[in-house]
Parts: sequence; C-alpha cells; structure tokens
Amino acid sequence: MAKISLLFRIFSVLIFTFSAVNIKANVMVDISIVNPQHHYANVSIEFDKVNTAHANFHLPTWRTGRYEIINLANGIREFSAVDSKGNTLEWLKVDKDTWQVKNTLDKKITLSYQVYANQLGQRTRHIDDSHAFLDASTVVMYHDDFRNDKHIIDLHVPKKWRSVSGLETGKNSFFSARKKHQFIAQNYDVLVDSPIETGINEHHQFSVEGRDYELVIWGKGNYDSAKMVADLKVLVQQSKHIWHDYPFKRYVFMVHATSGARGATEHLNSTIIQTSRFKFSQRKDYLRFLSTAAHEFVHTWNVKQYRPKGLVPYDYQHENYSTLLWLSEGSTSYLQNQLLLRGELMSSTEFLDNLATRITGYLHKQGRQSQTIAQASFDKWLEEGGDYDNNHSVNIYSEGFLVSWLLDFSIMEKTALEKSYRDVHNILYKDYKIPKGFDENDLLTILKTVTDDDYQTWWQENIHGYANVDFNVLLAKAGLTMSYGKKDNLNQEAWIGIKTKAVSSGLAITHIEKNSPAWQAGLMLDDIVIAINDLRVIDKDLSTRLKNFKPDDEIRVTFFRRDELATSTIQLGKIPKGKLKVVPVLEASDEQKAFFKHWTGLEFPVDDTEIITE
Repeated sequence: MAKISLLFRIFSVLIFTFSAVNIKANVMVDISIVNPQHHYANVSIEFDKVNTAHANFHLPTWRTGRYEIINLANGIREFSAVDSKGNTLEWLKVDKDTWQVKNTLDKKITLSYQVYANQLGQRTRHIDDSHAFLDASTVVMYHDDFRNDKHIIDLHVPKKWRSVSGLETGKNSFFSARKKHQFIAQNYDVLVDSPIETGINEHHQFSVEGRDYELVIWGKGNYDSAKMVADLKVLVQQSKHIWHDYPFKRYVFMVHATSGARGATEHLNSTIIQTSRFKFSQRKDYLRFLSTAAHEFVHTWNVKQYRPKGLVPYDYQHENYSTLLWLSEGSTSYLQNQLLLRGELMSSTEFLDNLATRITGYLHKQGRQSQTIAQASFDKWLEEGGDYDNNHSVNIYSEGFLVSWLLDFSIMEKTALEKSYRDVHNILYKDYKIPKGFDENDLLTILKTVTDDDYQTWWQENIHGYANVDFNVLLAKAGLTMSYGKKDNLNQEAWIGIKTKAVSSGLAITHIEKNSPAWQAGLMLDDIVIAINDLRVIDKDLSTRLKNFKPDDEIRVTFFRRDELATSTIQLGKIPKGKLKVVPVLEASDEQKAFFKHWTGLEFPVDDTEIITE
C-alpha cells in the first residue's frame, strides 16, 4: 500500500511538472470582457523579469495584411504598471504607441489598460453584446525582449460564448480537455497573426486528408453553411496544384455576416472574411465569397510562408517597404482562380467573365502610364484611393494580377507547357521560407531556373516599366478572344467619361477619367450636373440620357460649381457598345486547347452562342 501511495505521489508530481512546463511562458495575457455592449475590454499582461532600468512597451502601428498605418493606440485608456509586489511604477507616453515604464530592472512587470473595440470594418478589434473579434496586434502590447517568448492568452467572456482561433488551445492538466477560452502562441508574431473570434456563433469542424478545419460564422444571413463546408472541403485540396505540401495541421475560416463591413484578411493559419449577411444565396454573390476564401487560403503560403525581404521580419512600428507587394497580393488574386478552377468551383464561363471584367478595368485605368507596379508596391503605404489615384496610379491587386498572368503565359510558352508560374511559387515556398525572404534578384534567378532564360529585359519592361498589353494577342495563345457581342465592336456608343451619384440638387461628379471628353472640357470633381442641352437631368445617372446621343455629338452640360451656375460644351467620345466578353474562337487549334488546359486545368470551353470565328 505504501508503495502504491509513493508511486501515486511521484506520478502526481510528474503530472504537475508536465503541466507546469506545458504552460510555462514569459508573457501571460488576460483579456476580460465584462460589459461587451459598451465595446470595452480590460487587458492585463504579465512580463517575466525585465533586464533594463526602463522598459518600452508598444502597440503596433499597423496590422498584418493591411499595408497602412492605423491609429490603433487611440483606443487605449487607463494604463498602469505594477511590479510583482503590487507597487505602482511610474510611466511615460513617449510616442503615440509607446509606453515607457520606469524602474523595471530585474522586476516582473504587469501592465493593465482598457481597450475600446469598435472597429469591425477594419478587422482589427470589435466587441459588442454578441461577440468579440480580436486581432492581437490591436489589443496586446509587446516588449522587444519578449517578442520571441511564448504568450498565453486567457479570455474572460460572457457565458455561452464560444472562442475560436488558429492558435493552440490550453489544457487544464495532463488528462483534462482543453480550456475553452485559453490560447497559446509560441511567440508574439504568431499571436498577432492568429485572431480570436469569441461569441455566439455557428461552428463547424471537418477534416480533409489528415488536416483539421473549422468554419465559424458570426451573424445571421441567407448562407447555406452545409454548402459552405462542402465547397471549402473541395477548395482546400486544390493547393497541391501549386505547392508540394501544407504548412499547417489546422486551419480556421472565420466569417462575419454583417450589414456594413466588407473585406477579408489573411492570417497564419486562419482568415477573417466579412460580407453582407444577404450576399450568399445568389450565384454571383456566393462565387464572390468562394473567391475571397480562395484568395485568403492562397495567402497561407504566399505571404505567410514566404514574402519579400522588406517584410521579414515584420517591423510593427514602421512601414515595411518592398517593390514586390504586387506579388504578395496581385499574384494571390491570380492564383486564387487556380484553386477554384481545378476544384470545379468556378466554371470556365465564370472565369472568362472575370477576365473580361479585369481587362475592362485595365483599359480604363489611366494610371497605368503614370506609375509602374514596382512603384505602386513601394508606395502602397501612401495609397489613398479616390480620383487622383484612379487616374495616376495602378493597383497592386489588379495590375499585380495582370503581370502574374503575363509571367504565367511567358513561362508556359518558353517551357512548351512543361512549367508555369505555379512552379515559381512552389520554389519560393521550398527555398525562401520565412525567415529567409526574397528580393527581385532571387525571383530573376528562379525564373532562370524554371525557363532557362534571362528575364532581365522582361522585368524592366513590365515591373519597372509600364506594361503594355495587347489582350487579343495574349488571349489567342489559349484560343480566346475579346468580343462585344455577335456584331463584335463595330457598333459604338456615346461616352463622356464621368461617374456620378445622385444628390438632392442633381448628379454630383465622383470620378472623371483622365483624357476623357469630360476631362478635356474641364469638368471637375464635385460639380453637380443639373441639365443637358437645357433639359433637367432627372435620372439617377447619365447613362440613360446619353443614349439619346451619338459619338462625336456636342452637348451642353449645365452644372453647379461652388454653388455658381456654369455651362460647358462637350464633344462626346465613343466606346464599344455592349459589355466586353472573353470567348473561345471557333476553330481553336490543338495547341491552343492544350495551352488552355495547362493554364486552367479545364477542357477547352465549347459554347456555340459565344464562339467567335478567328
């Protein structure tokens, strides 16, 4: 009996030791959500022994996945610091996101503060009476000396709330189940790249090829969660067409079905997708959701496993510059279709319609002659959107998609369909994983390896120069062409080159395309159009009225500018009548059909209503 008792005591000590080792951490984070209806959380962070006389604690100035400085510290109040004996420590705010605590040498420090979380649309932090979404970079401060240390996060949330994250969950002991509201991050970088969703939510779990997945949905809507799960099961299997393995064992899809917030953000082994609660049932809306899920899933490799050197490691207090952000974002937009097509989650017709939309946007993007894609990448931190950006800038997503497409076709041609742009990304994943990073020279080396050709000239023309694309020549490689309908582009319609929105006194100009008829006539942003040819404009936009005119007609536009009445004569331009479509040619060659299949994974499309004779 004594032996049994001794063995029990020894075993108990071993269990206690194992448990203590298992949860040992230098940084303990406690987040308490007591009155969620007021959007508050109380945060307490305990740092192990500090080895400096004064310690600087930071809140990041930006969050991963959004290349923009954000005033995250504006939601911090009631900051305080104490040592292990409860003695209050003096502190000083030294810049907008840095708190310096005095007299910290050889002391265990505990910080306490309140966080205001009501930034749902920024996907940073949001708390209300139904849930909390917490991106730790907006909630949890860090100290440089503890950035690589394990962090343990304990949540105190209302009863009935469920907490989900891509982070590892805590355990009570050797035998017990997981702690429902405790998460463990191996370091601060993992913590801030693994958001937490806690609240009243719909939760699904599924496994595919030995990996575990979760879908958590906050908010009611017209979604079919069973179909979402079924399609996500297909989607996650398609990465094998690009990369040779998976960088995770568990992945979480977080979805916010809301009334206002839109967008999505990639994270280390999870994503957050925000969309309208009533934008799931129609096919075009559901395809948009699947496309977003595919985009963020591609980011699990492209950005989270390999990214440009300017972003390795992340500097959370400053801008992280690179001329290659187009590859991080635009190439992800390009590769997302590879997953959808190869999983037959997107039809060839839907794919070609998407291409047509992108081509149309490019043709009306006047900024393509003002800014290169390398410049747009470096200056992403300065991007403000609006009319000036539309006319004088390019976008790392849309133009990044374009140059990725150009690269893909170039590689496929040079290697006689033996290789593709997908091979470039698999090499980046195999050979340039974080913390290594890559630069432009590395990419040129990879392209040389894949194609046995020098891409220096191509790179200067398309990345550091203004890409000039003949889309019919490009599409012809895959047996496709552009069309504006059965009569093709012989019919033209009148074009003025502005976008408007209805206001109480008329139509306010929101965008003027550079070098358009309206631009040449001197119309300005915020002019309020009230009449054309002395007849009042009563439509919601100008498109209906312009149908009464032909290209090259002159019209008198009457408008208010700074509350003063003015008139301008405009000679209308012309654009092809109808919507641009990308369609298969009638007699595609075997080579073109093979090219299309290697590109998309699908058989060449056949649709007699859309086929165009070359």
